[in-house]
Amino acid sequence: MTALIFNLQLFFLIVVVWVVQTQLIYPLERTLLDPSWVEVASMLFLPAGFKVIIAVIMGWMAAPAILFSTIFGMWLHTDDLLFSTHFSVISTVSLYIPILLIRYLRGGFQGVDTTKESTSLFRTAVVVTVIAAMLNAFFSTVLYGNSAPLGIWLRFLIGDLLGTVTVVGLVVLFRQSIYLWIAKRLER
Repeated sequence: MTALIFNLQLFFLIVVVWVVQTQLIYPLERTLLDPSWVEVASMLFLPAGFKVIIAVIMGWMAAPAILFSTIFGMWLHTDDLLFSTHFSVISTVSLYIPILLIRYLRGGFQGVDTTKESTSLFRTAVVVTVIAAMLNAFFSTVLYGNSAPLGIWLRFLIGDLLGTVTVVGLVVLFRQSIYLWIAKRLER
């Protein structure tokens, strides 16, 4: 029951970030940048940053919230539930592959000790973001073939990196409050 409540809370948190992305960031980008450039991939993709931080800190426990909030967010953005589901599965798998690799390389699938060293969280988040963005672009290109825009991997990479750096900056700034909130949720 605790995991369900925790995933619902994470789901709603990520959904709020998706709403901010679709209602604020996307329109702002379309106004400031070439609309065709940001139509497929945002230059500041905040949901990627939140998903990376949550996945790095929480591991598999957060996978359901990440998957279903991404389906909802993509559906909110595209109005296409089938595409949103395909993209969300690709995005979630792409996110967890580098996390599993990093944990394996650290020996025994250990997590990142983010309570002691915020630079460890930052470094891990950046590495996960770079690998996940490239995997996401690769899998999307394989799935959608020639219909995927040229250079999509670069757009995914830039948007995901800028989104992650922004979110990591906020997490580092407010980390004490965030850790207390997570600790309370995990104790229940």
